[in-house]
Amino acid sequence: MHKRDYLVKQIEEFAKVMSILLGLKRDENYPKVSELISESVKKYTSTEIDYIESLKDEQLIDILTSEKKLNDEQLKILADLLFEKADYYFNSHQNSELKFKDINCYKKSYVIYLFLKEQTTLTYSLDMHYKLDFLEKMIF
Repeated sequence: MHKRDYLVKQIEEFAKVMSILLGLKRDENYPKVSELISESVKKYTSTEIDYIESLKDEQLIDILTSEKKLNDEQLKILADLLFEKADYYFNSHQNSELKFKDINCYKKSYVIYLFLKEQTTLTYSLDMHYKLDFLEKMIF
């Protein structure tokens, strides 16, 4: 019961983070968006966003589940934050280096969502469905 309460609290906290992110994006406060994403990745997954971005897509799930020992909820949070990071890159900059970074984050987000859909017991949500659909169109 204690573990379940902790997970519920963590999900509620993360929902607040996503609300704040939406407000910052609306206000086009991109430096704060990037900062909040980085802090949230560290808080919820005990890793760095730059490290995640540097991983090869083929290694991503294995490293996150075997080496980093992330559970399904943490993977979902990470996928959501990578999706937001890609959106940040896409909307905040127009140079070619950052265009590569947005696709990189979109791909990683897609890989994690697909893994969650196919391999875990996490409840498949409409949010994940719509994001997977969007990512398939964006990437492929």
